[in-house]
Amino acid sequence: MASQRYIPDTRPSAPERRQGGERRQAQAEAQVRFPSWPEQQVQFCTRYLFWCLAMAFFNLSKGISPAWLTPLQMNAALLTYVGCVTALFIHAGKIHYCPSRFRLAMWLDIAIVAIAVANDPYPLPPSELVFIVVVLGNGMRYGMRIFAEALAGSFAAIILAFILRFTRHGQELSPGLGFLNLFGGIILVYSYILMGRIEKNRNQLERQSRLDPLTGVMNRRALFEGAAPLFQQVERSKSPLTVMFADLDKFKAINDSFGHSTGDQVLRDFAAILQHAVRGYDLVARLGGDEFVLLLPDATLDQAEQTARRIQQAVRDYAAAKKLDFSVSFGLGEAPRHGRDLVDILHRVDMALYQSKSLDRQNGLERVRDETPAPASTASPVIS
Repeated sequence: MASQRYIPDTRPSAPERRQGGERRQAQAEAQVRFPSWPEQQVQFCTRYLFWCLAMAFFNLSKGISPAWLTPLQMNAALLTYVGCVTALFIHAGKIHYCPSRFRLAMWLDIAIVAIAVANDPYPLPPSELVFIVVVLGNGMRYGMRIFAEALAGSFAAIILAFILRFTRHGQELSPGLGFLNLFGGIILVYSYILMGRIEKNRNQLERQSRLDPLTGVMNRRALFEGAAPLFQQVERSKSPLTVMFADLDKFKAINDSFGHSTGDQVLRDFAAILQHAVRGYDLVARLGGDEFVLLLPDATLDQAEQTARRIQQAVRDYAAAKKLDFSVSFGLGEAPRHGRDLVDILHRVDMALYQSKSLDRQNGLERVRDETPAPASTASPVIS
């Protein structure tokens, strides 16, 4: 039964376009940060805490009652809110990452706080301060896009709440209330600006920590982090995921003959060839030295082989133009047929490359026996 494929760089082949096209437009991401499940739990507990405070404020404080709704209506609004929050909490326990849920919970927060402010009987409504908690609590957890939504939504909700207060009860905007809103708005806007700078620096550091400094492609750490969700997707959807292991042949001779500066430039140019040959959502990473790994979601071994042949042709053209003697060999494996994680597949592909090179098999596609045990019940032979 077929297993990984080893593709030595031997015979010229015409570049072939990959079936399905060379799509480089990946879907735009929502720029939403993913907080950990414990962090989300803290946020839900905070919602329950403020709900308890609101119930106590409107029901246990002597001599006050909601300024707009009746006490029964206010309690109904609070109970509806806590019911929705509980449903979202249960959903979050099952599906931790759900941007639509993040936003829905945020808008529920804004809505209930607006209702509380509109019904707050005090001239300087203390419930208005909860908007600061809502904006900061959501913005600092989920990134700048939701921060901006929370900020704009809170400002709109404050305006609506005070329109209701003023139109229904004839209240005037006192200096104290004006300064309260002004200071609150300044705090929120300043927090947004400050958070934007922090987020920018954090993203820069994160990108730097995930990129190989020489070639600009993903480093080993980022490769394994990015591979984990792709392999999980394979388990869920049963769609193929092809792993391509690229190894430069005769690269050491370049360093020995022309120096490491030339070798470094070859690695940079080779990384650019790899990135140009794959789709925008494929992963390209430098594993170390002159070894690179490509992850191709929703690509079969046949499609990946076409990509490998195109890369080999591009490397041949590059080497000829630079008057250098080197080539590239590829090992291919497909999940879940040849392994259920990146470590398993890379191990088998690496063994296939090693055995094929040690046997000096350089005449097209050849079979090599993989002596390592297969991670699943599939294939012991390796197609080279």
